[in-house]
Amino acid sequence: NNRIKVIKRMAYGFRDEEYFFLKIKAAFPGKIR
Repeated sequence: NNRIKVIKRMAYGFRDEEYFFLKIKAAFPGKIR
């Protein structure tokens, strides 16, 4: 999924796990609790 790759790339750029999970939750609201 391209969205995952983009989010991963952004997350690694920031090197912030919290930011990564925040983006994941924003991208898939309700799927990840």
